[in-house]
Amino acid sequence: MRNVFDVGSYFPDRPPTWAEVLATLSGVVTVVAEQDGSMSLPVAAAGFLLCLVALGPGAATAGGQWLGRWFRGLDGVDRGLALFVLFATVAVVSLVTRVPESGLTDALTGTLLAVLLYLLVHVVRAGGVSGWTTDTAD
Repeated sequence: MRNVFDVGSYFPDRPPTWAEVLATLSGVVTVVAEQDGSMSLPVAAAGFLLCLVALGPGAATAGGQWLGRWFRGLDGVDRGLALFVLFATVAVVSLVTRVPESGLTDALTGTLLAVLLYLLVHVVRAGGVSGWTTDTAD
């Protein structure tokens, strides 16, 4: 198990790809554009903090490491299916529990801002961005 206090262990041993940069930026722009100016800062902060915990110390746990290995081991189709199931589950839960759409948007805004911060730190630590895909031959 990784040392949760070793912040460097939270980042991959490779620079981020342009595909990761563009996906993050498009997600942030899309969700922030949906904000109507009445964002709940506590909800956005909760999304931000929960995401940072998941990306850092949460990923350093045995369960986080298992989940990361499992997800990285999926091929493109299975990875897309796993993401679809995740999004579908969130959609069904939000309909069943009647979570206000603005609350979901606020939490997602905080989450994506945390992902953006993670990406920016990753780019700085790696010294730049690599090609469009990761080299899976390593």
